[in-house]
Amino acid sequence: ARSTGAMSAADQHTAARQLSLCASLRTRLAEAVAAKSSAVADGGASASAVLAEGSLTLIDLKAVNRGVWELVNSYKERTQRANAGVDAAELKLQNLQYEKNHFLREITHLRDFRPDAGPKITLIDEAAFAREAPPELLSVTKSEDPHQFHLNRLQLELRQRKALCETRDKGLAERAAAAERNAEKQGFLDGLQAQLSSLVTLSHPLQKLLDQRSSQRWAERRKLPLLAPPLQALYVRAVAYRDTAAPQLELFIVGDIAAAEEMAAQRLHGGSRGGKPNSLFSPRQKRQRVTRGSGGGEGDEAGGGDGRGGGGGGDAADKEEADEDDEDDDALRAHPLHVRVSFRAGRIKGGEPAGDAEEGEADDGEIETASAAAEIRLQFCCLPASGLIAARVLGAPPALLVNLFDDDAGAELPLGAAEPGSGLEPAARPAGAPLAAKEVLAALLPSAPFKWAQQLGAPLPSGAVSPLALPALRRFGQVIDAIAARVAARETLAAELGRLSTHATAPPPPAAIHMPPAPLVTKLTSWREIEMESGAAELSQAEASGMGTVPGWQRISQRAFAATLERAQPAAAAPVQLSMLVQVFAEYPRAAPRVTLWWDSPP
Repeated sequence: ARSTGAMSAADQHTAARQLSLCASLRTRLAEAVAAKSSAVADGGASASAVLAEGSLTLIDLKAVNRGVWELVNSYKERTQRANAGVDAAELKLQNLQYEKNHFLREITHLRDFRPDAGPKITLIDEAAFAREAPPELLSVTKSEDPHQFHLNRLQLELRQRKALCETRDKGLAERAAAAERNAEKQGFLDGLQAQLSSLVTLSHPLQKLLDQRSSQRWAERRKLPLLAPPLQALYVRAVAYRDTAAPQLELFIVGDIAAAEEMAAQRLHGGSRGGKPNSLFSPRQKRQRVTRGSGGGEGDEAGGGDGRGGGGGGDAADKEEADEDDEDDDALRAHPLHVRVSFRAGRIKGGEPAGDAEEGEADDGEIETASAAAEIRLQFCCLPASGLIAARVLGAPPALLVNLFDDDAGAELPLGAAEPGSGLEPAARPAGAPLAAKEVLAALLPSAPFKWAQQLGAPLPSGAVSPLALPALRRFGQVIDAIAARVAARETLAAELGRLSTHATAPPPPAAIHMPPAPLVTKLTSWREIEMESGAAELSQAEASGMGTVPGWQRISQRAFAATLERAQPAAAAPVQLSMLVQVFAEYPRAAPRVTLWWDSPP
């Protein structure tokens, strides 16, 4: 009823008719109820008439009700269409409000923006930009539009950086491909090393059969640079003696190879401990010199460590003492590698030790009688800071080396005790400064610095070999012969003492009368060096023909020696003479000398 004012006339008529039909229907129902109560009197005729009239009214009401529902549905559709328009308008309003807020934030950000607040991008200067930029970026100048001009510079910078990134990616891809190829090659090389090792192992019997030492010499040259310089000279002399006079002599380089490699690397870069000057003074003497030089008096020595006896503080003095002690430790530190020489002489009681070089020392010098030769092992060590070489014998009494030559017990430093012309220079020391002999000798134990050991480690002669340097070159053989003679003498003495202990005073039986014939011995009768500047005037025909077979480029800086060898023949026959021409070229010792032989008097 409240909404009738907003309805059309037809709609209002339909609603009014529905109301009137409802009121008529209620009236008919009331009349029907009344007629029902009086139905007995008239036989129900009045009630039937009321019901018939009410049925017609009910049919009209149904028709009107159908129209009302159609009208409600139409109004619902109209309301939905109106609500859809309102929702669309509200959504547009929200979008507009969002855009408004966004623009307001951007305006606020632009008002508060500072050019130096963000990350600084380094751009090329304007002149370079004018040269390198493409035409599309040069369409705007700075005076016309500064902002667009700056954007164009940023665009050029972006292009250049993208090009650099592409170049970097390409380089990384090439690097990965190269690494993959290198990995394949490394795998091949690893397998090749195993094959080479097997070939070297297979060649050992052939080298032994042909009396070749190729593998042994390669191993020796590989370890030789790691030795201290005095030990290198000693090792070279030992190799020369082994290759010329004692093929059964065995040489070994023992010790800590890793430590020696580290020391060699430090020496190569100028930080080697072995490259320090001679430092054979005691720590107390060094501290005294440092204290006197700094004007601190003797407070560090007699002040009880409180640092009040001199001008400097106790902490500085302690630091200086610690530095000096470190220097002393470096000066008294032996080289990590040793040279071991093994040869056969006499049998020492107890045989060779069962463990390493430092184990199995004999307790006394008793020698048992035995005809078999025992192994004598000499081991040499070195103090790189002072250049001293010490020797010891492994598995034998230390007295075997005492006084081997003259009065040389190894109980004092052999400074200036080298023989004239041996090549050994006395160790340098400041004038008036006493040497710390006890500390040096203690650092070398159980070895001893014999004088003959210093001669073995004397610097090798360079250039032509002078007669004064020959004793040092032959000294190694003399040492081996002296040790062998001492061992043989001790064996003879032990045999005599053993025979006397059994009360056998009769002299030993004489030697057998029938001795085997003496071996044929070839002697070097003469030799001379050929002067290359004199030409072929002093050359014989055979010498000239032998030198003429060498290419001209190889004869540059060569040295030639001519020698004559003679061997006596039995039964008073004429001696056999052999001439030899030895040519040493510039690549020696990397390449072997060239030797030419011919008979002067053939057998």
